[in-house]
Amino acid sequence: PAARAAATSSRPPAGNPNAANANAPLSLAPQAEASAAPEPPVRVATTSPNPVQIAPSAGAASGSYLVQISSQRSEADAQASFRALQGKFPSVLGSRAPVIKRADLGEKGTYYRAMVGPFGSYEEASQFCGSLKSAGGQCIAQRN
Repeated sequence: PAARAAATSSRPPAGNPNAANANAPLSLAPQAEASAAPEPPVRVATTSPNPVQIAPSAGAASGSYLVQISSQRSEADAQASFRALQGKFPSVLGSRAPVIKRADLGEKGTYYRAMVGPFGSYEEASQFCGSLKSAGGQCIAQRN
């Protein structure tokens, strides 16, 4: 059941598939939709083995919900934590790219949250979080 939930949660949100995936990493898997003239892939230089997805603003076309899986004191630690959790839970997190968000918590300091998403609805984010929890992980589904 967890593998099925992870497989179904990777579908793009309903609506315009190009707008929905504008900020998402490119998939190497063939798309179900046929395209008359596919665009050439865009190459992007990165210093980390897993590219970091920039968090879209609230209400963005790509989704309004994220799933937080870790919170660390530095961006590098948040990325390392994501990679460690990806290795521990490959069936749920294996194909996902991290969304790293900076959170200023006042007197508590600044934290960097490793998140997954975006998801189009709270239900989708919650279902993904449930799959991770079933595999033994911890997470929080929240509005972007």
